[in-house]
Amino acid sequence: MIYDDASHDLSSKKEELQAVFDLAANGISILDRQGRFLYANRFFQKMMGYTMEELRRESCISLSSKEYAEPSRLAVEKAIREGSIENFRKVCITKSGVPINASMSLSYLKTRDEIVMITSDITQDVLYQEELKRRVDEEVKKRTEQYKIMCHQSRLAAMGEMIDSIAHQWRQPLNSLGIIVQGIRHLAKQPQFDPSLLVDIEDEIMEKVNFMSQTIDDFSTFFRISKEKEHFDVLKSISDAIRLMDAQLKHHRIKVDLAAPEGMDTTAYGYPNEFRQVALNLIHNALNAITARNVPQGNITIRIEPLGDGVNVTIADNGGGIKEADMERIFDPYFTTREGGSGIGLYMSKIIIEHHMQGRLDVSNEKEGAAFRIMLHKESV
Repeated sequence: MIYDDASHDLSSKKEELQAVFDLAANGISILDRQGRFLYANRFFQKMMGYTMEELRRESCISLSSKEYAEPSRLAVEKAIREGSIENFRKVCITKSGVPINASMSLSYLKTRDEIVMITSDITQDVLYQEELKRRVDEEVKKRTEQYKIMCHQSRLAAMGEMIDSIAHQWRQPLNSLGIIVQGIRHLAKQPQFDPSLLVDIEDEIMEKVNFMSQTIDDFSTFFRISKEKEHFDVLKSISDAIRLMDAQLKHHRIKVDLAAPEGMDTTAYGYPNEFRQVALNLIHNALNAITARNVPQGNITIRIEPLGDGVNVTIADNGGGIKEADMERIFDPYFTTREGGSGIGLYMSKIIIEHHMQGRLDVSNEKEGAAFRIMLHKESV
């Protein structure tokens, strides 16, 4: 009688275990050492489209896609050797030929010499991840294209400003050349014309022509993109930018005060041409702020100072500053406080300094106007 009770309890436990297996929300199967199916719950049968009788003629290897057949065989061997494998991912093929993405965990039961395999259908998760990746790639591509357009727009805007600067730089020597030519015509009519005067006139003409030629060289160099980071002289780069705007600054009677502590090492690490563009843009913005408010004695102060293991550059003006309401948006793309402005210059300056050169660019209002601060590193970071 005791034996009958034990048999009844064992049978009852088996039924309970069978019910748990069949109600599970994952595929549960038992394999032999070759990966052949000894048992599979209803969830697994339905997922793969096979009956239990059909599965007994298959294995976890034969149900794998071609590229995963060998990895599946190795996974079975590894589970037997090491005791378990978790989250082994592969592609299975259902009876109807539909591929599904599956995640499997295998555990070897040494006492029974069998493998318990739990299978989850992660096809929807994989499709979601692929769709998410596709959307991210599209967004990255869109942003990359937008960034390229903004770079192009920024360079076009800068070129427009440069052409204006060239016009200012050339106006005086062209006027001088016109006067010299008229003078030669007048001298040629004189009865006692001294040909030796032509030597002095030639020297003066060549001086003007060389100046104009140097201006073109300066501007062409300015627009070359630095391909690699290098050590460059911050003081020289800012001096170059000032020289390019010298005629405009003088025309508006704006004084530029550039200074660095005596003996200071003013080298930094980054892209020198791009830094010159930033310096030129900030100086040009200062000039516009001063002229827009008709400041009688315009002044731009540029200070280069050591800052820990880097260099700090402050470009300040007396143009009245930036409205507090605009301060948070001043570096946003296409935001401008100037009529006819592109709204790209400060945005691109921010990108160049902070993203390309790992520095920092910020702005604040001081007593008489705005002050832009550029922080650069001396070495690669």
